[in-house]
Amino acid sequence: MKDVEYAYAVAYIKTIENKMLTRTDIEALIAAEDMAASRRILTDRGWTGDTVDELTKNELKRAWDAAYEVCDEQTPIDLLLWENDFHNLKTILKSKLAKADWTKMVLTPSAVEPQEISDSLTDGDFSVLPAFMADVAEEAYKILTTTMDGQLMEVYVDKAQQLALLKRAKTEKDEFIIGWAELMVKLNNMKTAWRCKKSAKSKEFTKNALVPDDSLYTRLVEAADVDAVKDIITSVFDNADVTSLGSFERWCDNKRLAYVKGAKAECLSFRPIMAFLIGKSFEVQAVRIILSCKENGVGEEVIRERQRDMYV
Repeated sequence: MKDVEYAYAVAYIKTIENKMLTRTDIEALIAAEDMAASRRILTDRGWTGDTVDELTKNELKRAWDAAYEVCDEQTPIDLLLWENDFHNLKTILKSKLAKADWTKMVLTPSAVEPQEISDSLTDGDFSVLPAFMADVAEEAYKILTTTMDGQLMEVYVDKAQQLALLKRAKTEKDEFIIGWAELMVKLNNMKTAWRCKKSAKSKEFTKNALVPDDSLYTRLVEAADVDAVKDIITSVFDNADVTSLGSFERWCDNKRLAYVKGAKAECLSFRPIMAFLIGKSFEVQAVRIILSCKENGVGEEVIRERQRDMYV
């Protein structure tokens, strides 16, 4: 797309962005008496649906529909959906092996239709899948069917997703995307290393689970325990919250959001559109947490502890 076309696209997206929930809205949702009251607040803000699933999925779909409406096929927003695509691959693979229904367990939106993944696994024809997924799907299928080790398959797919993201980012030759991909890999490596040490996984397992990116990779692999991982994390990000794995995951989400917020002021590139879509995913996640807690009688204090930063 040309600069003038991006100017129109960004202006259009900004009109939608300006209607996103604010921190005040989130506080109102948290303070709402019950699920029905929360739903009324969202309905007044244009959200549609009766259940938590419907409300969040419909709102995320509306954002992506708007982005696709103003972007051409060359705009690299689809890479933001790859995490859902690879999640769906793992889910469908395990479901097929267990002869279970996967249709209610896949994530949307996605760059690859879940049914397309299912058909490729049924037919054993992985060439019908997009290039970024085809080889991964075939290898994941082999791992699961030969070892029956679901965890081994998931580790392989998660790592492959990160490698695919890095490869695509470098192909785009855009500093914003490359920075985003590198940040994602770095944060995911830290979280994965923490989980590996917490569950006493071997050094070889940790090595296979992490994405080789820089000297940090070797340090995380060699870390003796969780405390060593924490020390490595804070040596890279001195303000990281390593109180617990949950608090660190929340800090990682906020770090990701802070990165994309820097693109909000641009108007002649795809970057503000990507930032909006990422921001919308955070908004939807916040609402899902609140509504799910409301349904299960979880108190306001706990809800606030689980909240991430807001895009607007």
